[in-house]
Amino acid sequence: TTILTKIANTAFNLGFNVLQIFFEDNPKIVQRKHFTIWTGIEPDNLSNHKEQVVGKIKEIKETMKNKLILKKLPSDSLTMLQIKNALRKMVADGIKIDLILLDYIDCVVPDKNLGDEWKSEGSVMRAFEAMCHEMNIVGWTATQGNRSSISSEVVTTDQMGGSIKKAQVGHVIISVAKTLQQKEMKLATIAITKSRIGDDGIVFE
Repeated sequence: TTILTKIANTAFNLGFNVLQIFFEDNPKIVQRKHFTIWTGIEPDNLSNHKEQVVGKIKEIKETMKNKLILKKLPSDSLTMLQIKNALRKMVADGIKIDLILLDYIDCVVPDKNLGDEWKSEGSVMRAFEAMCHEMNIVGWTATQGNRSSISSEVVTTDQMGGSIKKAQVGHVIISVAKTLQQKEMKLATIAITKSRIGDDGIVFE
């Protein structure tokens, strides 16, 4: 969620219209992550610097003409077709979304019941890619790791939870790993495990 929020925030700051959809987090928590990125103030300290935060948000609203839209939606009932229809409605209302972030893809259900969880996950991912291609939108999403990914030094593509189809469809895959020691030190290891647009196999400790 934090990395998707950082991607959303960066795109917005560059002048793009961004739609950040999340299913499990409280909207206030996601909002506070954006405030932290803009101000550099840790989430727990934002309330102690209310004037500074309010001033920064006011400045952003006055200077930025593009949109950052945060939407909490119900999990396990929303389909990709419903998301596409919502995007079409935004276009009809005069807002062309440039970047969509789904937090996360496993909360979206297939448009048709395929009777197989793995096939369903693959079909949702393909529908996401097709929607982004059709509507000329950049799409980022997240998925959980499997049991072997917990406390791994580097999470690889084969440690992705659920269907391998998600990895096959993805154009760029970035993993985030945290050992127990890293958690204590508030660190993580990020790896580019797949990239169709550049080098992969790159690890950032």
